[in-house]
Amino acid sequence: MDEVDFVIPLSKGELRTGNATAQYVVEELTSIRQLLGDTRDFKSAVLSTKGCFAVIDHFDTLYSLLCHFRSNDKIIKEVKPIAWNGLLKAAQKESQTLLNYLGDRNADRQAHRQHLTCLKMTCYLLCQMIEEFEAESVQPTTDTSVTKKQSKSARSKVDASGWDWESERELAITAIGQLVQLNTARLWEPPIVEEEFVNMLACTCYKLLENVEVSRNKTTRVAIFQLLGILVKKYNHSLGASLKIIQLLQHFEHLSSPLAQAVEIFVKEFGMKNIVSDILREIGQMDSKELARDNSGTKAYAAFVVELSEKVPSAVLPCISILLCKLDEESNNMRSAVLGVIAELILHCFTNEDLDEKQKSTRDQFLDLLEDAVYNVNAYVRNKALQIWLRLSNASAIPLPRQYELLKLVSGRLQDCSSMVRKSAVQFFTAYLKNNPFAAKISQEELQTNLDVETEKLENLVGQEEENEDAENDRNRAVCEKEGQAKWNAVEAKMKEAISELLGLEASSMDEEMPEEKELLVGEEESMNSVKLRICKLMTDGSFVEASKLLQAASDAFVGTAPFHRNDLKDSQGDGSFLDSSQEEENTSVEHILEIAKEMFLESLVPSSVEKVVENQQQENTEQQLQEVNEITKQKLLVQYLKACLNFARQIQTAMPLVCQMLNSKQNSDILEAIEFFVTAFQFGVSNVMMGIKRMQMLVLSKEQLIKEAVMGAYKRLYLTTEGGNQRSHTLAVVKNLTAMTETANTAELFSLEQLVIEFVKEGDISQSVIQMLWERFSMKMPGTTASESRAALQLLGMAAGAEVDIVRSNFEILVAEGLGERACTDFQFAADTCTALLKMAGSEKVKAGAHETPYKFAADNEIFSRLLVVLIAGASKLEDSSYTHLVKQAIAVIYRIAEHPDQICTKLLQDVSTVILSCQSDDDPGTENENSEDIFEKATPRVAGIHPGYLARLINMAGEVALKQLVHLDVSVAGELKRRRAVKQEDRDRKRLGRRSSTVRKSISLTRSTSKTKVSATGESVEEEMGLTAAIADDEEAEYIRKICENEIVTGGSHGLLSQFAPMILKVCTNPAVYNNEELQIAATLALSRFMVLSSVFCETHLQLLFTILEKSPHSAIRANTIVAFGDLTIRFPNLTEPWTSHLYARLLDESSNVRTYTIKVLALLIFNDMVKVKGQISEMATCLLDKDEKIANLAKLFFSELSKKGNAIYNMLPEMISRLSQPDSAMEKESFQTIIRYLFSFIQKEKQLEVLVEKLCHRFRATRCDRQWHDLAFCLSLLSYSERSLRKLSENFACFADKLVDDEVYNSFFSIVQKARKTCKQDVKAILDELEQRLHECHVKGLTEEEVAEKAAKHSQAAKNAKQVHRRRGKAHIDSASSSAESEDEENRSPDGKRPAVSVAAKRTSSVAVSRGVRRSTRNNSRHHAMPLTDE
Repeated sequence: MDEVDFVIPLSKGELRTGNATAQYVVEELTSIRQLLGDTRDFKSAVLSTKGCFAVIDHFDTLYSLLCHFRSNDKIIKEVKPIAWNGLLKAAQKESQTLLNYLGDRNADRQAHRQHLTCLKMTCYLLCQMIEEFEAESVQPTTDTSVTKKQSKSARSKVDASGWDWESERELAITAIGQLVQLNTARLWEPPIVEEEFVNMLACTCYKLLENVEVSRNKTTRVAIFQLLGILVKKYNHSLGASLKIIQLLQHFEHLSSPLAQAVEIFVKEFGMKNIVSDILREIGQMDSKELARDNSGTKAYAAFVVELSEKVPSAVLPCISILLCKLDEESNNMRSAVLGVIAELILHCFTNEDLDEKQKSTRDQFLDLLEDAVYNVNAYVRNKALQIWLRLSNASAIPLPRQYELLKLVSGRLQDCSSMVRKSAVQFFTAYLKNNPFAAKISQEELQTNLDVETEKLENLVGQEEENEDAENDRNRAVCEKEGQAKWNAVEAKMKEAISELLGLEASSMDEEMPEEKELLVGEEESMNSVKLRICKLMTDGSFVEASKLLQAASDAFVGTAPFHRNDLKDSQGDGSFLDSSQEEENTSVEHILEIAKEMFLESLVPSSVEKVVENQQQENTEQQLQEVNEITKQKLLVQYLKACLNFARQIQTAMPLVCQMLNSKQNSDILEAIEFFVTAFQFGVSNVMMGIKRMQMLVLSKEQLIKEAVMGAYKRLYLTTEGGNQRSHTLAVVKNLTAMTETANTAELFSLEQLVIEFVKEGDISQSVIQMLWERFSMKMPGTTASESRAALQLLGMAAGAEVDIVRSNFEILVAEGLGERACTDFQFAADTCTALLKMAGSEKVKAGAHETPYKFAADNEIFSRLLVVLIAGASKLEDSSYTHLVKQAIAVIYRIAEHPDQICTKLLQDVSTVILSCQSDDDPGTENENSEDIFEKATPRVAGIHPGYLARLINMAGEVALKQLVHLDVSVAGELKRRRAVKQEDRDRKRLGRRSSTVRKSISLTRSTSKTKVSATGESVEEEMGLTAAIADDEEAEYIRKICENEIVTGGSHGLLSQFAPMILKVCTNPAVYNNEELQIAATLALSRFMVLSSVFCETHLQLLFTILEKSPHSAIRANTIVAFGDLTIRFPNLTEPWTSHLYARLLDESSNVRTYTIKVLALLIFNDMVKVKGQISEMATCLLDKDEKIANLAKLFFSELSKKGNAIYNMLPEMISRLSQPDSAMEKESFQTIIRYLFSFIQKEKQLEVLVEKLCHRFRATRCDRQWHDLAFCLSLLSYSERSLRKLSENFACFADKLVDDEVYNSFFSIVQKARKTCKQDVKAILDELEQRLHECHVKGLTEEEVAEKAAKHSQAAKNAKQVHRRRGKAHIDSASSSAESEDEENRSPDGKRPAVSVAAKRTSSVAVSRGVRRSTRNNSRHHAMPLTDE
């Protein structure tokens, strides 16, 4: 053993076949029976004096165990823990032995060899056993007694003897770590550890990490990373580790986080920063296409680099350039990962305030990359970029100068096509609002006002400072001039004397000497200022003669330059010198030169004097100046801060409409984030936030429970949550909040607000104290309550009553006394709101099935109705108040809802109002006031022309409201009450019958004749009862009774009818629009006419033509729109009467008023979807609305066809007819418009069989075309279809239909595009069809064919195609043909001889909203054949 080396094998089998003579080889394996004894001997040897060297002696035994390790023999199972414990003990002893041995420098070579062999054998056996035990632990258990809940814990237990592999695995890793921590390199010669030895240990660690359970166990995971760190640090495993990490990431996605932790340990604990660059270099060099293809591995790489940059940013930062190239590659995961790395580097390395210029530049470059990513082409990358900006905002890591542009950038993503990008953009704005560095309240108006004030204040401070500086300079200059004058006085006499002496010299001597002296005194390059300084210095030093000479030289050198241009004598002399002046001018010249010298002297003294003065005053004014400078600096900073605040508020304001649009999104995520944004914006006082708050309010009606709960939660936070204060202050705050919402709400917002209040009351969020305070405000018992606040409180009480009726019922007297008192006579809107609250007392109009609750009614003489009549009669003549119409509607609704005999009350109301209105006529008819109320109706019609249009409109409107409510009263209230009474009686009869059956026994079968008749009758009743027909018969009788009342007693009952006396008045106004040309009157008359028509089919049939005449000729769009709505109601009531007039309804789709077109689409959609109107070819006019200039109408049309496509084959059936109508030459539709409409409609055709039939129908329509435009349109339609093999064959069979049209280039191009598109998706067997079709298309286009040639070729091709068809295809075709013919024959049988449908009995229609559904069902049965019948060709 001492003569051989142990070579670490690549596989276990290599130890049995050694290649070298000095290599250790296992010659024979120990049998399983001998293993138990030999293993025990090994363990004993380890515990004896041999210690770790026992591994060498028993290596063959342990190696044999490895070979038999996966055997199921019981001996092997018993041997495993014994061998493991012995080997683990040997490793621990080995570490201690090596520690002592390596410290001994005198060890011999033989001992080195023995220790090295022992180390290699021990580590090899440990690694092999770890791998075997690990493989065994991950195998699925076969023990069926282990439940699912126990499987995880049971997997870690091999048996019940206390063996726990998880703890043993950790001990083994620790033991190996203790061995490699030693300086084992000394055992090798040269002292370099074998690469195979290092790879063996490292591979074991990597194999352990592949197990998910190991990577989740923190203790074991850290122990493995420590061992790998030692290998990287001491055994030169850095490169191998980096490559292995890349490999593991590629195959095991769960290792991204653990491996990042491993690298962190390598860097921080072992100082191996170079491994980071190695790993990132390997990732950077990967093929971009491979990364895009391997999605799982790319995700692991991405997660790894992001987490690595978070854990060791300082090590990643120098290598970031390696990753930046990935931003331009195809893989979205890697692009997002690089952005994540940049974010981590910014957050960990560039958030300090003491960054140098280089660091700031690097940070700005990173931020630029993040800004560019916001507009990346991939939605996932854009979303990742926005999420990163959100993180940076939350961490306050965005520099202030960049924030304004960033907000503009992100606001553009609010309209992104991806919902997740929009969600992230809104989240960013919300987070930025919460973390904004400016203010808690961001109101644009307040910020602008504050900015203006502070800017003005700054300007005042700056101006005051400038004024102070000017005054100070003036004072300093005065002091300097005073001091300079004193100095000049001391030298003036001497200077004057010197000048005089100079001027008194003889002219001859001057002429000879002066030029030479001048040249010497003034240099050529010398400036005027330098000469001035020399002159002043000579005068200061007392050299006055030299100063005079220099002054003379300067006057000649700088002629015309200040101050010498003031020499007046110069112009009169030849050369202008001082010495050329005559004797009589000598005194003047001296004074002049002296003045120049004085000016120079004083100028030279000013700077020095100022400095001295400033130095003297500087100490005195230092504190004052510092204070002024600090105030100005602070003011400048404040102005800059306010400007930044204002810019931020403006950017938020710009984003507000975009977020509002997201409230209409189909994605719940958009809506939820927009709600959160508006809540935050409201809390920060953002301007115009109420725009979004009110639109958000409408979402409480959403069918999505998640959205509804979010809206309720938002409003609860905004309006029902207060901070601090007692219960009273909390209640008052809630009431004020709710009042503010109510006062500014429109009709739609009030409806949604009512739903909110109802939900809040049900959940107890609106407490009883709030309700009590609302009553106090309503009755104005609370001091300081205004009229608008009282009305808002009334509205809120009415809303709350929708959840709890007792809120109104318990305070009924207060409601009537205050709501219908004196205020009601002057404030009609207040009275109308009172009526709305009174309606809540009656409870819900929907009656639960089986409920027989007595209706909540009041007697006709109750105070409520008398007060209502007083208010209505008094307000009839007050035309200035437009709320009267709404009051009439609500008051009549109250009368019919809670009054007994409401028709009597309304009759009296109409009589009294008529009296009041007729009394308001002109004085030309003095006999009006003395008429009896009974004669009012008879006398009213002839006097219509003399009544004010406003009064007459109110009277007619009131009659129309009564008609409508009377209909509802009869159909709902009366019919419901009859049914309730019948049900109560039936219950009583049932109870009595049960009692009689239990106590009575029939004793005889012999009865009298009368008795037998009674028995027969009773038997008949019992049979009907058993068949369940009693209730149905009673329902029909009651419905017929109510129908007769509506037909004969209300509007057509002559003088006895409730409303029949108003009919002539209404008809007179409607038939004479030129006489009664008041728009308000015409609107009221038209509405009343339609409501009268809804009551009676006789009245409807008589005046239906008048209604459509109004629809066609009325110049008022409001009247036309109301007539459209009325037609929808009439169609539901009397479908047979209105069917011939349906074309007039379609014609309104072309109305000039967008409002009329909107209502027409809505009414048609309602009627078509309820099968009240058949879908005919006129639906093409609805298709033209797809291109309406009004976007709202276009959207409604799209919604209509989208919903219609869900009704079976509706769009498919009408398409051929629509195409024909839209492509008519007289339709005046542009080609682009036609193509846009058809392209949208064809998007709903998806079934292959439909496509095949459409191809045939469209081809046949070529024969009926009359112009080139129709050719082009049909060819375009064919080019839109998706062609299968059957469709292509159908196109080839019908080639004769369009062959002669192929000469036209546009037709040919359309058919050629069909072939080209089909080639992209066709199979191999279809190519022959396409080739033949393309050849035929080309031939017809180039040459043209005669009709006979085309027919002959088409016949041959058709016959060949038919022979090639499969049997099931022929059967399918036959089935469709038979269905079509049967439907057509059925349609012919159902038609009358004149070609019209048989009329449905009017008596079969019901006259109430309850009976509408029956009418719908009957109409559906009558019209079903239309929808089932396929369209025929023209």
